[in-house]
Amino acid sequence: MGTQKLELADGEVLEYVLTRSARRRSIGLKIDHSGLTLIIPARATIADAERAIRAKIAWIRGHLTRLKSLPPPPPALLHNGAAIQWLGQPCRIAAPAPRSKLTDNILALASKAESPEAVRDAFIRFSRSTARIYFAQRAAHFAPNMQVNPRRILLTSASTRWGSCTAAGDVRIHWRLMQAPPAVIDYVIVHELAHLKEMNHSPRFWAEVEKMMPDWKNHRQWLRQYGATLHG
Repeated sequence: MGTQKLELADGEVLEYVLTRSARRRSIGLKIDHSGLTLIIPARATIADAERAIRAKIAWIRGHLTRLKSLPPPPPALLHNGAAIQWLGQPCRIAAPAPRSKLTDNILALASKAESPEAVRDAFIRFSRSTARIYFAQRAAHFAPNMQVNPRRILLTSASTRWGSCTAAGDVRIHWRLMQAPPAVIDYVIVHELAHLKEMNHSPRFWAEVEKMMPDWKNHRQWLRQYGATLHG
């Protein structure tokens, strides 16, 4: 049945995945890094699912909060023929190849061997070299409209954040974001550029983000739900 949304009493909107199972006689709840999943019996309704969520909301919130503090599980190893996302679009890896390039949803990687380690190293090299150019171009697109002037657009490999900004004007964006949809990348870039005006997460900061991206909450949610699946 796919992704559903439930507005709670305090105004919070909880997203969850709803599936049916002919074998189940009661409603089951599962929480992992992808979020909340409900498995309901064949004859149960969405209203039944929503009642189950409200009855267990304290337990659900507790587990979701705990998972956010834990490192995400690593994605599957890369290999020749593996499926992967690039700028939000599915493609397949071809390795080893004479040189790295993306053509017709085939990501050729110039690796020294076909081992997962060699393919991963080649993927990181290609991602970083491409990200330097792409991120700089997107930052140059937004900066004038935001009336900011970043000193440098750099790459990061930080394990706890997708981007950062220093008071000196250095903006760092994680190279793994090249796998995310373009709008998600733009959100992270706009987020960090907004810190050049507001070095905090105050209402004034979010107002700066919203000027450029009224739907920024959707992109933040994408990162929370799918960020762990990005390779790197």
